[in-house]
Amino acid sequence: MRRIAAVTFDAAGTLITPHPGVGLVYAEIAARYGLERDATELDIRFAPAFKAAVAAWPVPYGRDDDDARRFWSRVIDETFGEPLPFEIVCDLYDAFARAERWRILPGVREALALCTKLTVPMAVLSNFDLRLAPLLSELDLGPFSVVLTSAEVGAAKPDPALLIAACRRLGISPTHVVHVGDSEREDGGMCAATGARWLRADPQLGIPFHSLADMLVNPS
Repeated sequence: MRRIAAVTFDAAGTLITPHPGVGLVYAEIAARYGLERDATELDIRFAPAFKAAVAAWPVPYGRDDDDARRFWSRVIDETFGEPLPFEIVCDLYDAFARAERWRILPGVREALALCTKLTVPMAVLSNFDLRLAPLLSELDLGPFSVVLTSAEVGAAKPDPALLIAACRRLGISPTHVVHVGDSEREDGGMCAATGARWLRADPQLGIPFHSLADMLVNPS
């Protein structure tokens, strides 16, 4: 029987999701500058723009705050189909540092409460930038023993560096970790590389609470 020594969580698509949606937020902010765009069209264009930037960037999401802004500037410009003024890009980037632009997914608070009750340490391991830790605090999510992003360690999932760094801080082996995340490639791949257990979250339906509870109460 493998003792579960910690539960780690992905962020976007697992704990939180953009609210009311990327396209709607982009369209709303752009309109303040007199740039009228259809929110649905922006939503459609965002996914391939984001994918292209991830493929092109040495460390997706950026290796520090400045690099993160350059990364997201490319995503934004490709989404809008034109280079935007620096002021608009900064406003769009800063928007998603605020709690009001995110929704907490179903099952999240219940999962965090259960881990707290069972005194199981929790961590967040996310392909994200330095906006994440303050954002989680503003959303009143936690308490997390560790919050690590790809920008901080210089590597993005499925590279196992995030999980290895977190386990070093917690003083545990990855084989005693359950990682909750929505991406088979990123989260599942990281777990496969380290021997951690992966519990799949749904980017719309959230965390399967009962499955997590069973893993914590009846580890195998």
